[in-house]
Amino acid sequence: MHIWGLHVLDLAIILLFLIALLLIGVHTSRSVKNQADFYLGGRKLGRALQFFLNFGNATDSMGAVQSSSEVFRQGIGGLWISFQTLFITPFFWFTQPWYRRARLVTMADLFVDRFGSKGLASAYACFNIVIALILLGLGNLTAFKVTSAMIVKPPSAYTEEESRQVGLFAEYRELQTRKEAGTLPDPTVERFTTLVNMNKRGELHSFITYIHPLPFYIVYSTVVAIYISLGGLKAAAIADGIQGMLVLVMSVLLIPLGLHRVGGFRGLHQIVSPYKFQLVGTVATSEYTWYTILAITFASLVQILGLMHNMAGGGSARNENTARFGMISGGFMKRLVLIGWAFCGLLAVAAFPSGLADADNAWGSLSTMLLGPGLMGLMLSGMLLGHMPSVGISSVSVSALATRNLYEPLVRGRSPDHYFRVGQLAIFVVLSVGILFAMLFTGVIQALTMLITFNTFFGAVVFLIFFWRRIVAQAIVVGLIVWVVGIGLVPWVSPQFQWFRQLPALTAQTPERSIDITTGATAADVAAGLAERQGQAIRKPHLVLPAAVFFDRVARIDPRNPQSPLEGIGRFNVETFSLHCLGVPVQKFSPAGLLATRWLFDGLFPFVMLIGLSFCFKAGDRDLADRFYAKMKTPVAPTPEEDEKAVALSKMQPHRFDHLKLFPRSNLEFTKWTRQDAMGFFGCWAIVGVILLLLLALLRVGVG
Repeated sequence: MHIWGLHVLDLAIILLFLIALLLIGVHTSRSVKNQADFYLGGRKLGRALQFFLNFGNATDSMGAVQSSSEVFRQGIGGLWISFQTLFITPFFWFTQPWYRRARLVTMADLFVDRFGSKGLASAYACFNIVIALILLGLGNLTAFKVTSAMIVKPPSAYTEEESRQVGLFAEYRELQTRKEAGTLPDPTVERFTTLVNMNKRGELHSFITYIHPLPFYIVYSTVVAIYISLGGLKAAAIADGIQGMLVLVMSVLLIPLGLHRVGGFRGLHQIVSPYKFQLVGTVATSEYTWYTILAITFASLVQILGLMHNMAGGGSARNENTARFGMISGGFMKRLVLIGWAFCGLLAVAAFPSGLADADNAWGSLSTMLLGPGLMGLMLSGMLLGHMPSVGISSVSVSALATRNLYEPLVRGRSPDHYFRVGQLAIFVVLSVGILFAMLFTGVIQALTMLITFNTFFGAVVFLIFFWRRIVAQAIVVGLIVWVVGIGLVPWVSPQFQWFRQLPALTAQTPERSIDITTGATAADVAAGLAERQGQAIRKPHLVLPAAVFFDRVARIDPRNPQSPLEGIGRFNVETFSLHCLGVPVQKFSPAGLLATRWLFDGLFPFVMLIGLSFCFKAGDRDLADRFYAKMKTPVAPTPEEDEKAVALSKMQPHRFDHLKLFPRSNLEFTKWTRQDAMGFFGCWAIVGVILLLLLALLRVGVG
């Protein structure tokens, strides 16, 4: 028996997991008595819960969809949208002790501690609440994308319009194949162009789903709100452990089933073009060249420093080494899981040679193809519940910021219990607004890119706060205004004006090109006499479609009229436009160059702006800065009582650690490395090398 395309066994499994999640919230609520318990788990999370908190948060189902969809679109090089965090992981050896030594509840408290500015703390809170809402919206969208691809209608249940949309997509893919092969007849060129523009506008579908976005978002967010409002961070940490293991098992399960279907690793290499196995792509075939990867890694490292949940992650640990262990062990485990997700993306390429209308559906469509009753229920549970703890952690962090740094300064003199209850209620408000943000996005990678690049501003701010005492509050305020307007509002508001998105100067595209690549021969190639056997390496033309220079996409206003004017779709890329105004010939850049430009600009510009603006203002309170940096150099003591005494001593003698400065008598607050620092940092890089070698070796299995 099936309901909405799902076997009743699958529905029963999903229901059991939902009940278990709610029971976790009820159980942990018994130990949640105040704000410290709710937001930081009482600062008592040991290594096990720290590992689960970080591993589960890192391996949520959103990552599976992001990684597999980008690999499906770009080949294995698309993994770098997530895999660049491999190069960031060693830096956690240093970052986690920062947040533990800060001894604060929220990241916004950092601005009060460093500058004595509650206004700046509120500004950080407002900014990161928006970031969190974007993240929550992205999580909702991701969960919907994967679920919609797993709860699909059979063709017999299609309406007439749905049949037309699916049929048009099949026609589009057939004409695209003939175009790449150079066999597209001239009379059908116009038809192909029409279908290309219809696909860019989301008018074509490769399947039809039973579920609809808004009802899905409401039910999904309600479940999260209930269990998180009861148990807070500790409930999220426990659920993270369960869902992390579940997602890990289901990720691994898809690989042997998928390999069996395509004929093992050898069959995978025969079906999928060799260029899609290139970890670092070429300018012609991939957006992920070596310089794109470096740009993405740099911007990601910067933005990670300013994330609002950093204080909850590192600050909730018993001590510095526990904070390090949790983040690094969870981080490296995530990198291994990413490899599994990448192979799922490659298997989807082999399983769906005609493509999918939306690459974000690759994971869900592959699951639907490979899994039977029972296993489908486990997969859906893993993907649906797999992101709930991450949504919960984000909502807890937003609740802390909104309650402590916005509500408390405005509504003073209430009891601690009052503020605690307000924080719990804020969870429901936050998740409700997250639904609205989910409705704004159309693609997972689009939303992820926006999230990372927009957050680089406060990543740069936090880095400079920790290591450059000359940064001043006024520079942060002015820089924030410039950033919000230039990178936050202009890219999204300006395309809302029809005249703007249709300006001929802004609808520029890179030229269409056809290049020859080496690929495995298909059955059609053998039938056409291009190869003697299937899988034989042959040279075939590969079509590189035009890429928009200043927008996400460019398409005809009326897809059915080839003479219709062009218009930009999606985000207006201020970064490339700014460089264009400075005389940089961005129109000649490859798609990889355009992508690298955006990431590098968003990673570097905040530093340039903040440093320049800081010299325009008078230096801040020296005594306040001295006490802050003295505390940051004070190791966390074994017990709270000893730690309190150590911090008090540092504040009375703020220069007692000056001998540790790497650059004495300067504004730079970098400290000399200890033996433990060197061994830990370079040991992490050794693990990075092992994981890279493992990935390269796996990509060679089945070759030859």
